[in-house]
Amino acid sequence: PVVASAGGRRLRIAHTVSFSFDMSWEELLWLVEGHEVHVLDEALRRDTQRLADYCAEQAVDVINVTPSYAQALVECGLLDEGRHRPVLVLLGGEAVAETLWSKLRDTPGVLGYNLYGPTEYTINTLGGGTLDSATATVGRPIWNTVAHVLDTHLRPVPVGVPGELYVSGVGLARGYLKRPGLTAERFVADPFGEPGGRMYRTGDVVRWRA
Repeated sequence: PVVASAGGRRLRIAHTVSFSFDMSWEELLWLVEGHEVHVLDEALRRDTQRLADYCAEQAVDVINVTPSYAQALVECGLLDEGRHRPVLVLLGGEAVAETLWSKLRDTPGVLGYNLYGPTEYTINTLGGGTLDSATATVGRPIWNTVAHVLDTHLRPVPVGVPGELYVSGVGLARGYLKRPGLTAERFVADPFGEPGGRMYRTGDVVRWRA
């Protein structure tokens, strides 16, 4: 959908993440598909006004930031009419405010997409966008990933009822280095999967929606 909305042309991606952060490799994978990645220096990526202006001047199509930073960029003109706008605004790391979600949803030619993922699941786990939901969402499990919303007795809760999010699948980490107690607490037996399977207890409260 992103390439289609951009007319099928090569996209420009802003690399806004420090290389010391585990998600920094994601933007580089756009190169595999023949797109153009702009690696930004520390000063530029930390200056919201300069970054918003850079995205307009360099016709950046994709940007990946936290929701609070995206809101700051919007306030600095990232989505203003009459200038180049990104076709895809990727979000992650925090809860998305409804005001930001609705702004992305209602801006013509812009897709907002929220990627939820703890480092323990290496790293994206759920995803959903403004084409999927009118209101903010963490979305659905990605490929080869299972999400469970459970009560305190590890029983699935009904749709609409809050519960704790547990995830399992190929992205699951082995545990915490030299911390067996914490590993046993957070990486628990998976009663829904294959024998010996595990799932990660995220600690986040979510609910399934219809």
